[in-house]
Amino acid sequence: MDLSKKKIVITGADGFVGRHLVKNLMEKRSVPKENLFLPTIDDLDLKNWEDCKKAVAGQDVVIHLAAKVGGIGFNMEKPGELFYDNLIMGAQLMEAARQTGVEKFVALATVCAYPKFTPVPFREDDLWNGYPEETNAPYGLAKKMMLVQAQAYKQQYGFNAITIFPVNMYGPGDAFDPSKSHVKHRIGKRNNHQGAGTFNCRPDGF
Repeated sequence: MDLSKKKIVITGADGFVGRHLVKNLMEKRSVPKENLFLPTIDDLDLKNWEDCKKAVAGQDVVIHLAAKVGGIGFNMEKPGELFYDNLIMGAQLMEAARQTGVEKFVALATVCAYPKFTPVPFREDDLWNGYPEETNAPYGLAKKMMLVQAQAYKQQYGFNAITIFPVNMYGPGDAFDPSKSHVKHRIGKRNNHQGAGTFNCRPDGF
């Protein structure tokens, strides 16, 4: 698919992954800025069905990055919101895209969907071999349902949808709010604040 000639909507484009993706599409994939629709939560609330229809109207490709997400503390404080908001956003947006006739739907899921005791390195075959880590489960399972939905829609409607499960990501432009960030992010911020030159971290993050 030649993306340079497609109308593309990216939800969550103002987030960490979204900003890097937009830059990549414009600089390396030659996608004109005017072909990108980058609605923010202030523009469209994807928990609202009508806003989902507005998001996909006239678009060829949907890249769904938007999510309610946080670190362990946030997950423990708001598990219900994390489950419902992420589930309803993904389900409604994919259905709106299907009804509209979008050519391709790309959903970004999460490594939190994997079972708690998944062997390292992770393998796709292990995705359904157990329940996720408890504090991550509401978020992880809500995102995992986009895979189920994409497979069901392909089987029944021939809809072209894929779901990507990235590993942990961090780097320039990431969020370092102590109440929402992950361990690696907080270590990096703490290390930078203290002015240390290096720090040691085991492969498991601790």
